[in-house]
Amino acid sequence: MGLTGRFTLALAALSVLFAVPAALLLLSSADRLQEEALVRARREIAATTAEMLERGARLPPGLKAQSYTLPGGRTVHAGRARVPTAGGEEVELRFLAVPSSREGEGPAVVLYYPPEDDLHAGRQLLVLVLMVTGGLVLVLVLVGAWTSRRLTAPLREMIDRVSSISRGHLGEPIHVRGATGELAQLGRAVDRMVRGLLEGQKVQADLQRRRKEAQVLQEFRNNLQPMRVEPPPGWEVDSLRIQGAGAGGSDFVDTLADGEGRISLLVGAAAAEGAPGALLMAMARASLRSALLAGHGPAEAADLTNSSLNRDLARGLYANAMIVRVDPRNGHVELVSAGHKAPAIRLDAPAGTLRRLQPNGIALGFDAGPVFRSSLEQVELDLAPGDALFLYGPGAEDCVGLQGRRLGEKGVHALAKVALEEGLQAMNERLTAFLGGEAPGRDLVFALVRHRGGGASGGEAA
Repeated sequence: MGLTGRFTLALAALSVLFAVPAALLLLSSADRLQEEALVRARREIAATTAEMLERGARLPPGLKAQSYTLPGGRTVHAGRARVPTAGGEEVELRFLAVPSSREGEGPAVVLYYPPEDDLHAGRQLLVLVLMVTGGLVLVLVLVGAWTSRRLTAPLREMIDRVSSISRGHLGEPIHVRGATGELAQLGRAVDRMVRGLLEGQKVQADLQRRRKEAQVLQEFRNNLQPMRVEPPPGWEVDSLRIQGAGAGGSDFVDTLADGEGRISLLVGAAAAEGAPGALLMAMARASLRSALLAGHGPAEAADLTNSSLNRDLARGLYANAMIVRVDPRNGHVELVSAGHKAPAIRLDAPAGTLRRLQPNGIALGFDAGPVFRSSLEQVELDLAPGDALFLYGPGAEDCVGLQGRRLGEKGVHALAKVALEEGLQAMNERLTAFLGGEAPGRDLVFALVRHRGGGASGGEAA
């Protein structure tokens, strides 16, 4: 039952509780007043009649009177007249006369009473009615005031708390004391609304924080550009990083040359997202770059980086990398993979074939050293003129096109063929068409080294 229904029912119940005793009191008082009035009337009739008989009053004939027939068939005449007495006085009275049964005789019985009615009983009844009515009005006023207080007090408290909330105090709970029915439901609804607003604020703040973090991480990754390597005559060295949507990923690429002119290429990724992934990627990239620039080979650089990460990182954090070092003087290549799932792809120009190269090795940071070194396999080969080597990050195979189709291993192999034959720029155009011009879900990294021939190694080979 709603608030209005309960209020109406309560008011009706209180009215009935007051009206029933009041009605009984009125009826009892009316009976008592009527009985008292009858007793006084009888006494007045008896006293007035006795007085008039003592004074020798006789009802004059021919008076106008109203006639009433009693239940027994008797007729009674009632009227008002100036009644003469034996002393010669005339007294104005009202009378009741019962005619004699004998013809020609006067009234058998004459009763006299005062000409004015006694209004005392009527006044008493009027006062009683006014008192009962006033009591009913007072009860209704008290009930209305009590009900109004019950209604307005929770509403006032709710208004105060909503006003506090409007000033930014969203932690203020809406618990309205004494509220029932619709008011209690309203309080709960407002409380749910406030909790929703508070949750929305938290979500909005978290979203802004994530956006800011993504922006910072994106700027951080954009600053980690590969070194500019001036390839020796007869060689082509190129790298490509495609920026992903949002925060991107933790894939990295780098190209560099040491003091002896040897060219190194590396691609990799950190096994974490967000800020931890960006920091881990930066640590792994910096350690590998430092070791390679110092003249260490790919296996030694991976070992030094693994020891550094294993010592400094928490358990469960690791990175993977594919590292290639090329000696342009003779085309000799050293290649290692530290847990990098994406293979290197070699173009064998004389045979016109593509070969996958996937050396063994566990990720950087997993082991303190012995297991890592024993698992690390180094592949060595020579790039003849026309040969090329293509590296890519693990995120390329998970790339999803505009039609929801995953690029996969076959798609990456097709891109590698384009890159090895036409260059990374042509491959990028093909990948952009696959993505429909949209940014990929994460950063994509690629690296390419090609022996064009005619340089130092070509001369030696001749």
